[in-house]
Amino acid sequence: MSSQQKDPEKEPLNTEWARFFDAMDEVFFSFNPATKSLIQISQGCQKLYGYAVNELTSDNRLWFKMIHDEDKHIALAEPEKLQRGEQVNSQYRIFRKDGGMLWVEKKLIPSFDGAGKLTRVDGVTRDITARKAVEEKHRESETFYRQIVETAQEGIWTIDANNKTSFVNKTIGDILGYSPEEMMGKELYDFMDEEGKAYAIACMERRRNGAKEKLDIRYVTKTGKHVWTNISANPIFDDKGAYKGALAMVTDITQRRIDEDALKTSEANLRTIFENTASAYVLFNDELRIVSFNAMAQQYSEEQNNKSLKINEDIKNYFAPERWGFILELIEKVKREGSYTYEITYTSTNGEVKWHSVRWVMVKNNEGKHSGYILSNKDITRTKLAALEREKITTDLIRHNKDLEQFTYIVSHNLRSPVANIIGLTNILNDIDDDAEVRQEIIEKISASVNSVEHVIRDLNQILQVRKPGTELKEDVDFRAICEDIKAGIFTIMHKENIQLDCDFTQGASMYTIRSYIYSIFYNLVLNSIKYRRKDVESHILIKTIKLGDKIEIRVKDNGKGIDLIKNRDHLFGLYKRFDTTVEGKGMGLFMVKTQVETLGGTIRVESEPGVGTEFIIQF
Repeated sequence: MSSQQKDPEKEPLNTEWARFFDAMDEVFFSFNPATKSLIQISQGCQKLYGYAVNELTSDNRLWFKMIHDEDKHIALAEPEKLQRGEQVNSQYRIFRKDGGMLWVEKKLIPSFDGAGKLTRVDGVTRDITARKAVEEKHRESETFYRQIVETAQEGIWTIDANNKTSFVNKTIGDILGYSPEEMMGKELYDFMDEEGKAYAIACMERRRNGAKEKLDIRYVTKTGKHVWTNISANPIFDDKGAYKGALAMVTDITQRRIDEDALKTSEANLRTIFENTASAYVLFNDELRIVSFNAMAQQYSEEQNNKSLKINEDIKNYFAPERWGFILELIEKVKREGSYTYEITYTSTNGEVKWHSVRWVMVKNNEGKHSGYILSNKDITRTKLAALEREKITTDLIRHNKDLEQFTYIVSHNLRSPVANIIGLTNILNDIDDDAEVRQEIIEKISASVNSVEHVIRDLNQILQVRKPGTELKEDVDFRAICEDIKAGIFTIMHKENIQLDCDFTQGASMYTIRSYIYSIFYNLVLNSIKYRRKDVESHILIKTIKLGDKIEIRVKDNGKGIDLIKNRDHLFGLYKRFDTTVEGKGMGLFMVKTQVETLGGTIRVESEPGVGTEFIIQF
């Protein structure tokens, strides 16, 4: 409104307009800038400010006093703008009469006279507290979400319908080495090599068709380095369904891809080792089902079980029913101790004896909890046979050394004496000329000494023959048949001396070995029991076999005189060693028994008590 020709202070609102303005929530007012006094103000001031019209018109400074101290600078800047003829829009806080605080918006319109002097200002003030609250909430929300966007570990990237970058957060810049400002407006493909671009173009076509995807995309950084990212992309459409662009959440997975590639390489290397090792490996889970196996394990299973390994198959199906109990006990042992190793032997289809080393190992997961087992099986036949051969050579060397000691003893004792006799008698014989009777006596003594030497040489030759089995073949020897042959051979003495000989071969009736040696061992031990029987009791001899795993044990027990092992154990099996001179003998029997047992690869020991009996225990 203009007041170039009228006094602005004399232009009150007419009654109709006054009623209209008074009915509104906004406060309408006019004031004289020169005197800074209100010309008029609507009744809405009571509702907005809490002050009546007369209170405001009577105190020209009251409107300024109501303004928050922090916002008064806004009101103080208004006169200068009004003087320039500018309309003023201001927002600030006020305190009502009751102390409540409000946000208000004020609009001022200046009026000038013909000389260009500011003569009147008309204005309106409205309550914008609710709007400000909404704006503040929106601002806080926007700030909050911007902080999330800017501090997110994931990159956030939006493109428009032309695949040009419309927004990126700082994380994207960190991943690619650009500032967000450098990336704005650039195409998505500007950050890819040709291979990646071709792949991305195909993906973008799917995105335009509404596809939501998770992809691994390779980008090129500002320095030319390749980085791998995982993209979770979603298309953006407007209200009419038109494609407007896409939003992608981007995660740097470069290290993960490096680790995955390294893991794949490691797995490939391990698989190569796994498949080409000399050992068979089978992995079971804690439910005893097959998880994995190598080619060697498959080969062994087909050779030994005539059955192929299959993933998820129960391992119970690969063991004989009578062996399953042992396997369950073994698994419990592995659970307690972590691992268990043992050796098995079997005869292949071509008759070859095979040795295998079997090892069970418990597997634990990252939490240290039991998750399964590894079964390894390695053919150790060559190693085992070599070890057995070394053991046999060592045993033979020890035995031969003892034999040499025995032979040295025999030569120094059993041969020296008769040889010395022969030499002495021969010298005497040379000195006698005519006494035929004396000469005959000396010749007879020389002959006896020669016979003694001959017997010793014959015994030594027999021992050497036993040490070398020669060409005698092994066969399946039936112990019952051996026992019956011995009974038939000594029937007369058994009947005459009332000797009872029993045989119990229920736990092992045969053995693959040299028959003549087994016969000799049984025969010598039985004759030894008969020779050293007690006259006061009925003689009883028992030959019994016992199976001990992969060994067979032969026991020959009697109730004879017994042996004082405290005195005689160390020399019991010695050559020409005798401990009972009440019966005839040379001390060859037990020596020959031990020699033949050891020649067959066995061991022999004795348990005895004087007056109770003796038991010889042989293991093959």
